[in-house]
Amino acid sequence: MMGSLIHYMLASYTRSYRYFAPMAFMLISVVFIYSYRPNPIMDSYAVTAAFLFVGSAWLGLNFLNHDQGRQTMLLIVHSGKAIRYYAAQYLTVTLLSILFSLFAVLYPIVFGMFDKPITLSQFVLGYLGHAALSLLGISISVFFQFGFMENQGRAAGLLLIVIVISLAGQSIVQDDLAYLRMIPYVLPPVSVMIDMLIHADERSRAMLFMTLTYTFIYSFILLAVYLWTACRKDAATMIRKVG
Repeated sequence: MMGSLIHYMLASYTRSYRYFAPMAFMLISVVFIYSYRPNPIMDSYAVTAAFLFVGSAWLGLNFLNHDQGRQTMLLIVHSGKAIRYYAAQYLTVTLLSILFSLFAVLYPIVFGMFDKPITLSQFVLGYLGHAALSLLGISISVFFQFGFMENQGRAAGLLLIVIVISLAGQSIVQDDLAYLRMIPYVLPPVSVMIDMLIHADERSRAMLFMTLTYTFIYSFILLAVYLWTACRKDAATMIRKVG
């Protein structure tokens, strides 16, 4: 059932042609970053991961809005459970972003864009960093879709503000006070992940693991909140229609 839903959603999205802009943005961004060679490995991965965060947030919003919710109730009934439908939506966008993460990590390796041979640990860390930020971008975008905010101009503006603040999280904090240093972790931890990729050679494996784990957990918490909120929202809508 889940596979059929994902296949249908992919077919519906590609027929809408709305996929072109966010996908082109991610592809062109990666190719542009590596338009000159040689490039430092982890610094380059930090930049492309940041672009993928932005592109995935755009892709998520674009995908979730491509039919303006016209088929939502029909697909929920067909899938049997609302949570199954929303999970399929999320998984579909996630699959697309995982493919783009793989492209962003493999492209410079295949075409020899780095200044030195890449190690296995750098490759794994680079891919996980891209995947984590892609997932985070999607997890943020779900709260700005048409079903949550009908004014999509306002939703796009608010999403852009969240993206900018998340990217600038660590640069916003210029004080040594301990409680201010926690701000980048309370915000979507994009700046924390980028900083980790840039300084990966200076960080311990434990710190690298903790940063990656925290970013994935942050995304999964957002996903859980989204699924819970979306299912309750649909239940309330159905009750209003019935009685």
